[in-house]
Amino acid sequence: MGTEQEPVRVYGPETWRTVAGRDWSWWDLWFCVIAVKDHGGDLAALQSLAAGLAHRIRHLDRGMFQSRDSDDARLSHLFDLAERLGAAGLAPADLANPAMLADRKITARARAKFKGAIPEGAYARTPPMLDLPRQRLHRRARHGLWSTFAVDPTPFYEKFRPTVDRKGGVSENQTSRVVDTLYDRVVRLDGPRRSTAERLALYRAFYTAAAELADIADDSYGHLGELRTEMWLVYLDIDWRETGMSPDDYWRDLCGLRMWEEYGMDFGHERAWFRSVQQDEITLIERILSDLAEEAGSYVLDYQADQALAAIAQLRSSTSRQSSDTPGRRSGRK
Repeated sequence: MGTEQEPVRVYGPETWRTVAGRDWSWWDLWFCVIAVKDHGGDLAALQSLAAGLAHRIRHLDRGMFQSRDSDDARLSHLFDLAERLGAAGLAPADLANPAMLADRKITARARAKFKGAIPEGAYARTPPMLDLPRQRLHRRARHGLWSTFAVDPTPFYEKFRPTVDRKGGVSENQTSRVVDTLYDRVVRLDGPRRSTAERLALYRAFYTAAAELADIADDSYGHLGELRTEMWLVYLDIDWRETGMSPDDYWRDLCGLRMWEEYGMDFGHERAWFRSVQQDEITLIERILSDLAEEAGSYVLDYQADQALAAIAQLRSSTSRQSSDTPGRRSGRK
């Protein structure tokens, strides 16, 4: 096979060639060229390449207006490429064969693409580059495990979404009005006729809706934070075991929320996350948190990994002081 030139205009997501019955993009080829040139060319080469990217993300001295977004996009594509190559029974050297490596323009383009900024948009980025691990893991934490609940929180979430799904920011005065609306809505949706499973779904949906509002709201008055804390404590007091939900599903969902909570909702209630834990669940929860920390660390989401590890300390503190830390009754919102 002879050498080949890139098209005059190619951004990367375009199909380069079909190999082993699968389409491979120019980004795939460029990464494989670097893997072969600098790391040996087998599947382990992609792990080495990923480690190099992770080191660059952690240690590159970026200016005030330089983000890590392009390297996050590269790392996301690299993980996806490794998975697809493994599924196809291929190695990077099967794409970046001697003919490709002999083409100096392709090699030069591969090295340039490995360093420069990547434009935003589907014309320049592959699907894994557009949906970064930070976004996927955050989305999973907010509502990705709802199918494991006895009652799906989605219908309740749809009741809140018109209130929190807004374009642009929300001013501090608007936030106060929205908080009143949310409070009235959750009170109306709750009630003595609700089953325990329905109440668990209701308040779980409220958590996600209110967190999405917190992403865009000016909460200078603190009203949204107060409401989130109040409703969160209500959620934690619901007897989730009565719904038939498995401990693994409940704690996996809760631990994901703990890792991605960004607004100090638990201030003053740091041990409340694990108030319902039973002694025989401690090892399970520690394993879930350790797995989440490892997963986040692999994507260089070090803050989230640290949050997961910090939650292990909270768990141990909660369970060691359970007998003297029984929560009292709380008054309703004034």
